[in-house]
Amino acid sequence: KDIIEDKDGTISMPHQWMEGNLPVSAKCAVCDKTCGSVLRLQDWRCLWCRATVHTACRPNHPEVCPLGPSRVSVVPPTALHSIGTDEAWEAIRPQDCSPLLVFVNSKSGDNQGVKFLRRFKQLLNPAQVFDLMETGPSLGLRLFRHFDPFRILVCSGDGSVGWVLSEIDRLHMQTQCQVGVLPLGTGNDLARVLGWGASCDDDTHIPQLLDRYEKASTKILDRWSIMTFERSIPMGSST
Repeated sequence: KDIIEDKDGTISMPHQWMEGNLPVSAKCAVCDKTCGSVLRLQDWRCLWCRATVHTACRPNHPEVCPLGPSRVSVVPPTALHSIGTDEAWEAIRPQDCSPLLVFVNSKSGDNQGVKFLRRFKQLLNPAQVFDLMETGPSLGLRLFRHFDPFRILVCSGDGSVGWVLSEIDRLHMQTQCQVGVLPLGTGNDLARVLGWGASCDDDTHIPQLLDRYEKASTKILDRWSIMTFERSIPMGSST
């Protein structure tokens, strides 16, 4: 069953269950007893909300998936449709959601960006997480043009943030989005000014960081273009 539609026409997503490979400390969301086994594939875990249930308890678990603790930021699969003519997903804005577009520079922080990229894809919809070194910012921005407003999280240094902001200007999307920064590597002056610190190297804190970004306030940022010209000095003139 791919979707759940109620009497009002509201579309929700059911749990996506995977058998076995449960965490050692897993407890059933229905009976609150230990579930899973290290000896064989046993019981079930939802790929989206991470709920774990016994096989016998699964029929008693609510059918609709809440998408986990970061559900405000998650783009549910039901919001994405076929590929459009510009090779970006056709999408509709989901209800009760503030979609988060994540850009990660996989080369930042001595390639620390790779583990952040992997972690974000585990916690969110992989379709909303992009590696700047592979696709640049354009593809993700074209997907999220259907969501107004939406939020952007750039996981890198000041250079990558400037790249994303320039692409936003080029696509005339300044009024659609708010941009946050997760500092990786060095050169993170903007992250310091905005209160996100100098650097982040622990990907296990991402769930807590997502909660902070969801509750963060918005500040106005000025951007300037500076042009320099070289003038030749006439021979014999004093300096």
